[in-house]
Amino acid sequence: AARPAGGRGRAPVVIAAAAAVVAAVSATVTAVMVLRDDPTPPPPPTAPTAGPVVDGEPPTGVRVRDDGTAITVTWEDPSPGTVPFIVAGGRAGQQLRAMATINPGETSHTVNGLNPRLNYCFTVLAVYSTERYATSGQVCTDRSGSTPD
Repeated sequence: AARPAGGRGRAPVVIAAAAAVVAAVSATVTAVMVLRDDPTPPPPPTAPTAGPVVDGEPPTGVRVRDDGTAITVTWEDPSPGTVPFIVAGGRAGQQLRAMATINPGETSHTVNGLNPRLNYCFTVLAVYSTERYATSGQVCTDRSGSTPD
């Protein structure tokens, strides 16, 4: 079966042209979809959404015991063992994050795997409900000679 002259060289050109058409159609569809989106922001909610509020007695007597790579946080329970707690902590000078949820009646938590050259700060939240909590003051380690990385 003989091929006409020049037939072999046209296949890559046809494939490239088809790919260009597909790309152009795709770009056009994308542009139409973007332009169809309504640029006006949605209306504000009619009722304010209330978040959790600070309410209730906070944990007191928060202390840290520094064991180098581990720190134990202890506190006094302001409830008669009826509320859970959240221990939040992080490197000194940085935003604290929740590290552990502690069951009602428990008043300590140990954080392991810490850098013994860095200072860390902690706070304890008493969780009275999904909408009410109280937070202790912040306590920090005092590792003399430590420098932030």
